[in-house]
Amino acid sequence: MDEFIEKIMKTLEGHGFPSKKVSLPVEKMYEAADNRGLNFNKVLDQMKEIHQINADIQVEKIIFSKELAQQEQAGPFANPDLMKQAQEMMGKMSTEELQQMQQMFQNMSEDEKAELMRKGRELGLI
Repeated sequence: MDEFIEKIMKTLEGHGFPSKKVSLPVEKMYEAADNRGLNFNKVLDQMKEIHQINADIQVEKIIFSKELAQQEQAGPFANPDLMKQAQEMMGKMSTEELQQMQQMFQNMSEDEKAELMRKGRELGLI
């Protein structure tokens, strides 16, 4: 199933995904999954669960879109793995280092904070 999902992902990315919604033909997608012995509905469920990809099934096409809004609203620590990594890093810092980091962030302008968040998104950290 993972190989099939990777193939779908590459096809979507080739059409501008995730910045654009991409549609693929319903019948062909179900046939391609069936030819591999897969249940396409389960493939879609896994894509949603693992990759946060929505699939809107219509009569002749499936429209794929990325679930970004909810994660962006949740902030930088919506990703549990990232939160754990940050906690581990902070646990290794001295009290002075933590205070310096906190002070540096507090002294940033709103524009600088927004830029930091934008860069985090570009790197896939947020």
